[in-house]
Parts: sequence; C-alpha cells; structure tokens
Amino acid sequence: MQSTYDKIWSSAVSAITIRMMSIAELKKKLNTLFPEEEGQVLKVLSEMERVELINDKRYAQQLVHHLTLRPIGRLKIMMEARKRGMDKDLMESILMESDYNEEENAKKALEQKEATVHEEDPRKRKFKLMNFLRNRGFTDSVIYHVLK
Repeated sequence: MQSTYDKIWSSAVSAITIRMMSIAELKKKLNTLFPEEEGQVLKVLSEMERVELINDKRYAQQLVHHLTLRPIGRLKIMMEARKRGMDKDLMESILMESDYNEEENAKKALEQKEATVHEEDPRKRKFKLMNFLRNRGFTDSVIYHVLK
C-alpha cells in the first residue's frame, strides 16, 4: 500500500513532468488534490526543492526567456509572474540579468500594429497606438519615447 507521502510525491512529479512550475503553483495544485494533507505537501515540496526538482530561480529564468520572445512590456511580464506565484524581487533581478530591452520590444509591437491601424486623424491614431502598448504591458515612459 502506497503512503500518502508517496502519493503526493508521485502527483508532484507527474505535474512537473508535464510542465515546469513554481513552488507556489505546485503547492496550490497539491493542496487542491490533497486538501487534508498540508503538512505532507510541505514535506514533499521541501524535499523536491532540496534535490532541485523544483527551483524558483530556474523557473523564473525560463519564464522570462519565454515571455520576452513576444513583444510585451515589463508590467505584463510581472503580472504573468505574479499569477504563477513568483516573487517580485526575484523576477526583477532575473529581468535585469536578461537581455530584455523594453523599448526595443515596444518598437517591435508598434511596427506590427501600425500596419493594421487605419485611422486618418493623427490624434486618434496616436491614442489607439498608446492604448495598444498599454494593454501589452509597456510603461508610460517607454510608450512616450517610442511614440515620439
């Protein structure tokens, strides 16, 4: 007969085999599957972290790499990280270490969008492009520089 610890361990391994997860994501998933076993879940997570099956720094690096392939802004990246339970300071440091350039990404996004905006009035056109960039998570200062 398999112990509760072993069942939780198996579920955790299955989950991270499908896709890499942050510790917070995995904890949430395991607590949903085993609501009465929070102590055992914490033991499993602690052991998985000790043997480096889960590692938030490595996960953050892969998340930043994946998200920066698309032309999105720093705010959107941070929002996605927060949804996955990532630490804000860790994400900031990983973003700083990466070769991510928010202004370049904003220019790429703007180039893609400009071709589809068919607005004659220059003020309305600029307003639409500003809103587009805001929705993509770019900061106001970057938007201002790119639209200048």
